[in-house]
Amino acid sequence: MKLQGMKHVALVASPHAHAKIVSIDTREALKVPGVIAVITGEDIARGTKPLRQYLDIPGVHWRPLAYEETRYAGEWVAAVLADDRYIAEDAAELVRVEYEPLPFVIDPEEAMKPDAPLVHSAHSCNIMWQRKFVWGDVEGDFRASPYKVKARYRWNRNSTVPLETFGVVAKWDEGNQILDVWASIQMPQYAEQISSALDIPLNGVRVHYDVDVGGSYGVKRGIKHTVLTGYLARRYGVPVRFIEDRLENMRAGDMHGPDRIFDVEVAFNEEGIIRSLPLKRVLK
Repeated sequence: MKLQGMKHVALVASPHAHAKIVSIDTREALKVPGVIAVITGEDIARGTKPLRQYLDIPGVHWRPLAYEETRYAGEWVAAVLADDRYIAEDAAELVRVEYEPLPFVIDPEEAMKPDAPLVHSAHSCNIMWQRKFVWGDVEGDFRASPYKVKARYRWNRNSTVPLETFGVVAKWDEGNQILDVWASIQMPQYAEQISSALDIPLNGVRVHYDVDVGGSYGVKRGIKHTVLTGYLARRYGVPVRFIEDRLENMRAGDMHGPDRIFDVEVAFNEEGIIRSLPLKRVLK
């Protein structure tokens, strides 16, 4: 996609697993010829609504750029808008961020302990959601079954690698109050999430689905990429293009699979027929 007057985005990422953002100095980056703007999480927090997360988690907000704290290595803390990607990347290296490292936790079972470092300080613990599903008489089946087996399985964190990284182009039509979006996307409720975060009526978001997806494997969502790009396009009145490079995709591009731990018990009879299968699942 090449639109007239189109600008490009590069990102500044946190090197810390968890840190307080003390200050962000953008002065040197803004002096680079061809740089239009440098925005931070504070700009995004003022100009957009938190992204949807579909769970009621008090005090937890998801945004395209980190605000006040970074919570994983690679999280975006600033974005540079410039005439081309090369200028934007050069300017991004000149953004100076002062961090105050905070305690962090990586192992999901350690994170569940009462004294674990909090990922979100506004939430009382790291357990964000719990639910129990029961089908049938599990306890009765276990009492009646002569044989039982117990096992633990771990499916470690993983990263999908699409054929092409996520790409998005956004153009704001001030006269018609419409945001046009072209993206390598195939997910439902994409336009709805853009509308919600940018506070635009749903009929003011026009998604063009006639572009190549370039591989997905179920995780090429690009919501934060799109909201960031749409915000820049509307604020600065220019078409904006953001194409992840492979490093951006691997470390912070929404393509991580969670660390899964399964504690499984199986109750079965002499014929090997399984009657019940309780499963405790921990996700990170």
